[in-house]
Amino acid sequence: MDIAAQITDLTVDIAVRGGRAAPVVRVLDGADLALPAGDVTALIGESGCGKSLVALALCGLLPASSRISGRITIGDDDMSAAGERAWRQLRGRRIGLVPQSAATSFTPVRTVGSQVAEVCRRVNADRTAEQLFAAVRLPGDVGDRYPHELSGGMAQRAAIAAALAGRPELLIADEPTSALDPDNAATVWGLLAEAAADGAAVLVITHDLASLLAADACGQVALMRDGAVLRQGPVVDLLDGHDEYAARFFDRVPA
Repeated sequence: MDIAAQITDLTVDIAVRGGRAAPVVRVLDGADLALPAGDVTALIGESGCGKSLVALALCGLLPASSRISGRITIGDDDMSAAGERAWRQLRGRRIGLVPQSAATSFTPVRTVGSQVAEVCRRVNADRTAEQLFAAVRLPGDVGDRYPHELSGGMAQRAAIAAALAGRPELLIADEPTSALDPDNAATVWGLLAEAAADGAAVLVITHDLASLLAADACGQVALMRDGAVLRQGPVVDLLDGHDEYAARFFDRVPA
């Protein structure tokens, strides 16, 4: 199994105020997570357990006040002590990020097409913005629209188009269906599954596990609690009936 990205024994402490004597909060505590290429991994857990911090760590976007130990690997590259310049070279090209609030991730005073075209230029994409919009099944005129003119589902697909511009080996989506109706959610899960089928490792942070599994788009699930990944594996392995914490996330999943 080809592992596209991995965190190993990752511990992150963040100073909550300035100064040398600032109190420190531990947000990740020896977390381990391996993301295989060509598969979708769902990261689940209670609110505040550290899921979004894992995403930030894998993008090199942890707060400047973070104190980090452990290992962060993207492909064969150890990024544990990498600076912002090195991370910037990966983001967009080898790492794609679909933010939680897709509509607000676009500048409101520019058309969506101009913004995705700018991403394409920055990452030296081999597809145009129009081709990317077509790939995520958006209408031909979407590039001429402003962000506020898009529905929630259209904005989410436009954000996915931007994240796919560089054909990243790691694609991270943070709550990509949180504000979508079931039909749009199914479309988004299908697009992320297509990215995995094209070879990317896809990490989705979600509370919408039922619709993800209904879309048959998820190969693995990783369960977090208190800053650590408790278990990772196929869905059936987390449905063994012996873990009350895991069971609460599957109680609305159809049998």
